[in-house]
Amino acid sequence: MAVRTLSRWQKASAIVPMAVLVVAWGAAVANSGLATADDGIEAAEIPDVPTTALEQPASVQETPAGIDPKAGADGAVSTLSTNGIPSSALSAYRRAETLLGKADEACNLPWHLVAAIGRVESNHGRFGGSTLNSDGTAEPGIYGIALDGTNGTARITDTDNGALDKDRVYDRAVGPMQFIPSTWKAVGVDADGDGEKDPQNIYDAATAAGIYLCSGDGNLSDGDDVATAVKRYNRSDSYVDLVMKISEAYADGDFSQTPNGTPPGNVITSQSHDQTLSQGQRERAQASERKAEKKEAAAKKRAAERKKQQQQQSSGGSGSTSGGGTSTGGSGGGTSGGGGSTGGDTASGGSSGSKSTLGGTIKKSGSGSAVEPVTGAVGTVLSWTEANLRCLGIEGVLGGKSYSKCMNEFGY
Repeated sequence: MAVRTLSRWQKASAIVPMAVLVVAWGAAVANSGLATADDGIEAAEIPDVPTTALEQPASVQETPAGIDPKAGADGAVSTLSTNGIPSSALSAYRRAETLLGKADEACNLPWHLVAAIGRVESNHGRFGGSTLNSDGTAEPGIYGIALDGTNGTARITDTDNGALDKDRVYDRAVGPMQFIPSTWKAVGVDADGDGEKDPQNIYDAATAAGIYLCSGDGNLSDGDDVATAVKRYNRSDSYVDLVMKISEAYADGDFSQTPNGTPPGNVITSQSHDQTLSQGQRERAQASERKAEKKEAAAKKRAAERKKQQQQQSSGGSGSTSGGGTSTGGSGGGTSGGGGSTGGDTASGGSSGSKSTLGGTIKKSGSGSAVEPVTGAVGTVLSWTEANLRCLGIEGVLGGKSYSKCMNEFGY
């Protein structure tokens, strides 16, 4: 089979003199690190990509194994974040992107496209009781139904003598990416470096899926080329549509990472997505859910309004009235005044002042400052406290006026 990528030494031999090659070979033997790229990918790890697009499908099941029949496509898409991607699977999908980026830069394989196929084919290696271990291998293993032409499957008689699928009569799709044995033979690769091409290992399977999708001259950053490549993988229009929707969702960050060995959660979240119900039943369930959501939203709004009112009441000032006049007290202190005075709240902790409408200003004793009389026309009755202070000050005794006469002028 023709391949797109030449080995590093094949490229070098075409342009480098033999003498230089001899020196380079000696250096490579002395320092194996020279065979490793800056990103840690060795030349031997970079896979070969067929220059001709593979037409034999990778997966042939009409109903993908990774989709809960109750949830269907809509349910699967709506629960991507809660369903999660096992950590080894997420690592494998990203490694596939890295390796194919080295093998075929023009392909532009995105990790989320490989992940979408993994979700549809086996729910990321979690189908039929299997889960992924820390090495990324599905245990006890994923085996599709016999491809005997029934149950919506193609009829494919045994091609591997049961070596991969344990069936010597018919082929079965195997592993997290559900390769049929004959296609695995064409694209199978050892991507985790354990010396084995294992379709049950998510690293090997994900990179093999990338090789399949990149075969030919497609550019997977183009939507039409993506659809064409996925259609070759599984010849079902509904399959292509679902894979592309999930890929777009993953690209937008709609996914979460879960520990290896964790089984999948409940895919179906509500009756409105239950594909085993009739359309009418799902519509009634949707109407009921919308009604419940509106009711819950209204209850939350009322609770927020009550909380806001309580906060306003607890933080607001309280008014007080004495001596026949009206005064308004702030949270920092109250005021009084027979002639109407307004208490300030310019400071917290009881240190705010009070301003008299008669022109005199007296700071509270709690502030630690002395009385600050301000002269001005006096002709209105003051509070007893203020009148007493003034009459003991320069307006009374100190000013040559008797205390009693001064107090009498202030109405006392």
